[in-house]
Amino acid sequence: MYFLLVGQEGLLGDLLGRPLQVPVAVYDPADRARSDEPAPRPELLSEMRQALGHYETAATLAEESESPDHAIELLTKIRLVDQLYDESGLVPVEMTHVEQLLAARLQGSHVSTYGLKFGLGPGEAACVAISLERGWTIVTDDADALQVLDQEHGGRTYPYERIRKLLIRAADEGRITREEANRLHAEMRSLGFWDSGQPFE
Repeated sequence: MYFLLVGQEGLLGDLLGRPLQVPVAVYDPADRARSDEPAPRPELLSEMRQALGHYETAATLAEESESPDHAIELLTKIRLVDQLYDESGLVPVEMTHVEQLLAARLQGSHVSTYGLKFGLGPGEAACVAISLERGWTIVTDDADALQVLDQEHGGRTYPYERIRKLLIRAADEGRITREEANRLHAEMRSLGFWDSGQPFE
């Protein structure tokens, strides 16, 4: 989401390979609104569709203010997720039955065995389940999801990426400058990304 919001979904594809793959819990093309159907409750939608709803509401509210341009710009950028899907740049991944069971456990009280008080969200749980079952690289900044993975791997190295790590790699590979990496990271933070550090000092 944050790479979309700063207009760098292309950079994410360059770093991770194409197409980008996400669980259906994160992006489900079936959630796309149809004029002949009633809108489902937001909590039943995939995480990206919920995010789209948030930015649509923000843009509507901003139209009544004196400076709606920023909210409309963010909405335009995050709507590109549908275009990515239409152009086969984003592929929703269906979970196997085993992965579904694991994801369900990670959303419930079972996570207390990992030292967590609350279950993972649907998207994080799906990402962790797929990563564990298939050995795929997970891309997340969710500390609880990474804690589960760390314990499942017994402290051994496992494949994962975080936003700051990706921006550092982008600069090290010459795709962007270090200054650009810091600027993008700061812009993401201004949009709600929680990371308190920066890629480069």
